Amino acid sequence: MDDDLLIFRKFYPGDADGVIRQVHHAAEDKLQTLYPGNRIVHYDDYTIGIDSDSLYADNGHDIYELGMVDGELYAMRRKRDGYVICLRV
Repeated sequence: MDDDLLIFRKFYPGDADGVIRQVHHAAEDKLQTLYPGNRIVHYDDYTIGIDSDSLYADNGHDIYELGMVDGELYAMRRKRDGYVICLRV
């Protein structure tokens, strides 16, 4: 049984494009606030990365998947450890 109280579901092709663009922009703003001066890398509409000096970062980038928590809150999840950050859109 999964012990998570909140469930993250990432966006997929076919989800509302206008909403995904808004979430992508909000994710960029949030990452620039959390890591000022770090370069953002765009992988696709559903995935975003930012420069990281972490030993566990993928090729020097932390990669975040865009999606929703419990179908109500827009969020991004860091791939390497599952850390979720909620976004205001």
